[in-house]
Amino acid sequence: MKIGIIIPCYNEEKRLNVTAFLNFIQKENDFHLCFVNDGSKDNTIEVLKKIQSHNPAKVSVIDIKKNSGKATAVRVGRRYLHSRGDIESINFINVDLSSDFDELLKTLKTNIN
Repeated sequence: MKIGIIIPCYNEEKRLNVTAFLNFIQKENDFHLCFVNDGSKDNTIEVLKKIQSHNPAKVSVIDIKKNSGKATAVRVGRRYLHSRGDIESINFINVDLSSDFDELLKTLKTNIN
């Protein structure tokens, strides 16, 4: 079973740290990243698909055509991850990594112990 991480995105083409996400999916096997493009008007969806192409088994991309807000993006991502059947718990992080992966891992380990 994996931990699902929802990452809502809106017009993040220039701010998305592709390298950080690629390093995470290469290093961590117990996670599935679910990027939700929330009606971006820039090329965010292309950047997300590029990340997904490196490891489609660990990355999903959901494209909401019309901007509906962060709460809706998280809800859509949660619904998708729940439907997969291989996700044990679901969390979300901001695409700007204001809470980075190290913080997320610390928090998850604290909650597990």
